[in-house]
Amino acid sequence: MVRRFNLADVFLVRRLQRQAACLDLEMALLWSQAPLSLAIMEYFPLGQGTTTTFVQNESSPRPLTIQGFVQAWDRPNGVSCDVGFIAPMLDDSAATFGLWRDLLEHLTVAKGAAGLQRVLARVPEEGRAIDAFRQTGFSTYASRRVLRFDKSTSVSATQPVGFRPLQERDAPAVLKLRHQVTPRPVQHAEGGVDGEHDPTAVLPWWKSHRTKHYVWDEDGELRVHLSILTGQEAQWLTFVLDPSFAPKVDTALAEAVTLASPNAMGPLYCSVRGYQGGLGPALESAGFEVVASEALMVKYATARAKVVVNKLSPALEKGVETAAPISSGHRCEKA
Repeated sequence: MVRRFNLADVFLVRRLQRQAACLDLEMALLWSQAPLSLAIMEYFPLGQGTTTTFVQNESSPRPLTIQGFVQAWDRPNGVSCDVGFIAPMLDDSAATFGLWRDLLEHLTVAKGAAGLQRVLARVPEEGRAIDAFRQTGFSTYASRRVLRFDKSTSVSATQPVGFRPLQERDAPAVLKLRHQVTPRPVQHAEGGVDGEHDPTAVLPWWKSHRTKHYVWDEDGELRVHLSILTGQEAQWLTFVLDPSFAPKVDTALAEAVTLASPNAMGPLYCSVRGYQGGLGPALESAGFEVVASEALMVKYATARAKVVVNKLSPALEKGVETAAPISSGHRCEKA
């Protein structure tokens, strides 16, 4: 039976987190966050109140019974959540595959009952995980690749001339750009362009992070929005590009690498969605290497709805027989 995590499950999660599949590469690569610390934070005021952990901790003599957990965190928009960890990792057994389906189904129903509208996940395109999600009702709405750049690689420094720091007055233009370049099905799946994944929202206060935003203007229009997220172990670039800017994407990328802090720990990562055109080839030409290919998946949360039952008529409540209805086409004659 799947249920909410409690402190009696600490040793279970501690043991299984070494076997957990992480479905949030930003969290894994920038902070190496442990599921147990996030689960425990649910019980303390210092927690962000965004993490939810469910466990299957039932002991049974049945051979197909297996222990595990699923962990998810809410997005800042308040209507979506992301699947972060599932344990144990999938193997060739039917028991583990069935556990994943049970955990995902329970998570979706529980989040729906809590008022959330969708559960999102970034799932490796290769392997059995994507089958487990599909059989639980998740569907793919986009794809993305994650690329890695080793900052020790020699690269010619480019003095930024196109990017400038984001200012408060740029907010409407950034929102307009996101609307223009994000396909409608993606906006629908993610709850709008302002409902994107934010890995920092679930971090405990002691996990350091910093995000810098830059924009590129051309012909009076905002053409590029760049964010650089710096974690404890790496940095992450995120681009939003106007398709008309494609001929200059190499220049923008060179400037972005320069803007990334050279003193930050670890490598530089960047994610590219399938609809982002020439950004992927430009990254590979600049020395980025593909480390993961993922399907972006969504399942719309459902909750048990209370159905209002109309009150029975007094005659039926008392069990009194009622006359059979008479068609208006026939007259009732006196005997």
